[in-house]
Amino acid sequence: MIYIEERVTSKLPGLTSLFIKFNYDKDIIGLLKNCLVYHYDKNTKEWEIPIIYLFYIVDNLQYFDDIEVSLLEGNQEVDTYQPQLVNTYSYKPFQYQLDGIQYGLNHDKWLLLDAPGLGKTYQIIHLAEELKIQKGLKHCLIVCGLNSLKSNWKREIEKHSNLSCTILGERITKRGNYQVGSLSDRLEHLKKDIQEFFIITNIETLRDDNIIKELIENKNNIDMIVIDEAQRIKNITSQQTKNFLKLKNFKYKIAATGTLIVNNPLDAYCALKFIDNENSNYTTFKNFYCIMSPYIRDMPIGYRHIDLIKEQISGCSLRRDKDLLDLPPKQIIHELIDMNQSHIDLYNAVREGIKEELDKIQIKNNSIRALATRFRQATSCPSVLTSTPIQSNKVERALDLIEQIVENGDKVVVFSSFKAAVYDIYDKVKTKYNTLAITGDTKEEDVQSYITSFQNNPETKVLVATWQKLGTGQTLTAANYMIFIDTPYTPAECLQAEDRIYRIGSNKKVFIYYLWCKDTFDERIKEIIETKSAITNYMEDNINEGDLEILRRLIKAEFEQV
Repeated sequence: MIYIEERVTSKLPGLTSLFIKFNYDKDIIGLLKNCLVYHYDKNTKEWEIPIIYLFYIVDNLQYFDDIEVSLLEGNQEVDTYQPQLVNTYSYKPFQYQLDGIQYGLNHDKWLLLDAPGLGKTYQIIHLAEELKIQKGLKHCLIVCGLNSLKSNWKREIEKHSNLSCTILGERITKRGNYQVGSLSDRLEHLKKDIQEFFIITNIETLRDDNIIKELIENKNNIDMIVIDEAQRIKNITSQQTKNFLKLKNFKYKIAATGTLIVNNPLDAYCALKFIDNENSNYTTFKNFYCIMSPYIRDMPIGYRHIDLIKEQISGCSLRRDKDLLDLPPKQIIHELIDMNQSHIDLYNAVREGIKEELDKIQIKNNSIRALATRFRQATSCPSVLTSTPIQSNKVERALDLIEQIVENGDKVVVFSSFKAAVYDIYDKVKTKYNTLAITGDTKEEDVQSYITSFQNNPETKVLVATWQKLGTGQTLTAANYMIFIDTPYTPAECLQAEDRIYRIGSNKKVFIYYLWCKDTFDERIKEIIETKSAITNYMEDNINEGDLEILRRLIKAEFEQV
């Protein structure tokens, strides 16, 4: 007799697997090993096979012996219990925010995937308050995916709640200046008896093994941990991610992000693992969901079983889109920019130099990124590549747009990937429009001061920044225009950056300009973003006809690969 039982997964991806038990038979074993992934448990002598192989298994095993199949009934569990909210809110929440707080009271470990701008921070703060009142929560640890968001979290907590908070390692220097200290300062802070309810730190803090040890020992009785901008923990090989996933013994866990899938389904692995919703290891997960390139190591060229991961994510998450808000319209404008002859000559010279390198070197992942960056610098900030004064036509167009926008009485945010482009624009308009510039070189205390000025000072009209520094977690709704000199590689990061000016608080129609240089690598980047967007939209059930056409092309390409 061959016994087949559907149960919750043990070592494979997904929600359920087939567990198969039989007397030893090498032919049956050979049949099971034809499956894409599998796992054999020496203790139970069971084979775990993905649920998608049910019909293949049953059809073929019937020739070997009688089969007994036991499948789970359809999921009948529905969250009908609506816990009573007892907190008194200083700011009246939207109904969907109250629904999010109630969802958190029903689920100890989950993903909060609301679209950027819907107030995930607000919901988490008040959920923690409810858990403190109703269930005796002692401490909530907030881990920021971006270092620059620590102060923003503290400000939001102080604004929306009466509970105390501290940033790990914060202190006042002998000169009276506020400062967040080194890793050793944060470790010493963690070893003390922390009185504040909210404890805030950044993901980089978790690189320190001693800090991880203290958190695991948990002398401060932290019983809730939240990772904000959870898409930042997708790199399974980084020390901070490895350490973060060691933080298992917390009763309440939330991974919050508006952009869980940045590049491909693999991005969801760490967040699912963190909330104890994924049992497989990363290699098994990758082999199950990805078709890997035979030529470039760890390079996915296609994806499969997407419906399974959609089901898995939807079963442990809450996601709402901005349709819930009565926001003004958002218009996306793509402009194709013609380059002047000197700019074209520079770009062609860069292209010939890269072509020569391609003929000489073996291309690896890191060198591919470096070569792509050189292409993009050639279109956005030629000064990085040559001492010859060549004006970027993108910058010229951005300056023209800035003038029109400010003359009409509006504010504008300008984003670039490169500091050189930021400072180029800043130098040209800094006095005319009371312009501010923010890059990775800007001190954290100045960042918050500049943002406050941009939001509240009617004379501050223009903010120019690198999207890496300011494209996540900040509110810049004083502007209703945004210009991208160049962009991230992913639609998720583009959307995150766009939503700095398109969120709760937006009261005017929003215009987003994307500038692309004609007949250059820019157009390839645009295609990459559109392709990734189609995949992400499909996984989030937000697909349109344009996405379908891209998916058709991807599917055709996949068959051509086969």
